[in-house]
Amino acid sequence: MLSYSSIIEKLKDILSQELGNKKVLDKDIAKALEIDYDRFRKQKSRNGLVPYPEIMIFLAKRKISINWFFFNQLPETLIEATSDYIILKYQKSIIASAGGGAINYEIDLTSLVVDKQLLDYINSSYKYTEVLQVFGDSMEPDIKDGSLVFVDKSQVDINRPGVYLLHTPDGLHVKRIKAQDTHYYMSSLNELYADVKLDEFQVIGEVKGLFQKF
Repeated sequence: MLSYSSIIEKLKDILSQELGNKKVLDKDIAKALEIDYDRFRKQKSRNGLVPYPEIMIFLAKRKISINWFFFNQLPETLIEATSDYIILKYQKSIIASAGGGAINYEIDLTSLVVDKQLLDYINSSYKYTEVLQVFGDSMEPDIKDGSLVFVDKSQVDINRPGVYLLHTPDGLHVKRIKAQDTHYYMSSLNELYADVKLDEFQVIGEVKGLFQKF
């Protein structure tokens, strides 16, 4: 396995080739990995935790074999297999409510490997899709309690029909949104739940697909 410093140098080599062999700085690596530069700089100075999820996403976007990057393995079968999949951020400890709301303070980020054809099928962006779990029954029968939802964070236009991940003072919610008399309302699919007026909210993204247990 590569050391932290070796990993950074290998990332610099990849970016340098993309930029016509220009010099690549640490801030360029942080930007490419979508990591805050101060956080990146502190981790590097301490030879700290390697940002594996961000690196795997970086590699997946470029169709670069993870086996080649970390272990210098380069059979063609590995390259072809790797290019068919993408690694998504799975917010394992962040739970969105299809009921009464949920706030999670501990972030447990892990990775979920999915076939690119799946994201193509649900028309969700490779770069901006994240996964989290839903609890509650207010969006049944379409979204069952415990489902994993794929949220495209690039899709925040609520003026078109869809199901969205919303952040409100009460927490995260997976709901439809209704516009009525200059106001917005959270709307459930389950008829047992009434619409809820939204006075303050942020649209995180649109739910493009889901996995659910039967």
